[in-house]
Amino acid sequence: MDLSDPSQVVLPYVSGAVLRVLARADQPMSGRAVAAMTGERAGYRRVSQVLAELVEAGVVLRKSHPPAYLYRLNREHVVAEPLLMLADLRGRLLANITNAVEGWTQAPEALWMFGSAARGGGTTDSDIDLLVIRSSTIDADSPTWRGQLDDLAERVSAWSGNDCQILEYESGELATLIAADDLLIESLRRDALVVTGRPPLDVLRKERVPR
Repeated sequence: MDLSDPSQVVLPYVSGAVLRVLARADQPMSGRAVAAMTGERAGYRRVSQVLAELVEAGVVLRKSHPPAYLYRLNREHVVAEPLLMLADLRGRLLANITNAVEGWTQAPEALWMFGSAARGGGTTDSDIDLLVIRSSTIDADSPTWRGQLDDLAERVSAWSGNDCQILEYESGELATLIAADDLLIESLRRDALVVTGRPPLDVLRKERVPR
């Protein structure tokens, strides 16, 4: 799955990009605004053509607002619900992971998504990167713990079509990286999304050394 635009799984690029923008919008938008938010690969002329086709199909509603038209998704249309689902495939993936981890018999202190998937980027070749913080009370070699991690990696790959890489740290090991200002910590502070447990900025706060 291309997490920068998951709708490409079932929709042509420009049509999917336009519908994704409108599905996330809470106000009508001009054609130029829609084009600007679809990314550099979708020019204004092509976006205008797609909008006209979607208006003709009744999926998008158009209102005159001189000197332009304003567009919004017709949320009463029978295809609106699946389109909204397509617009939030990353959110659905995160929800699936959360539900899976909440069923673990050995719970992590936290589990986060990071890297390109967390940023909403990446391609079909990108990995889904997860970071798991293991409690010091859990044996790293426990068959139950290892089985949970392996099962989650397989399920995430099945849900997304992407390889899943799980980075695992015991809470003390992570504290050492925080104290050392490791580059991974800065990346996590910037991009990581909480799946379950404590949020990244709470965990990754560096303790001040008293003078």
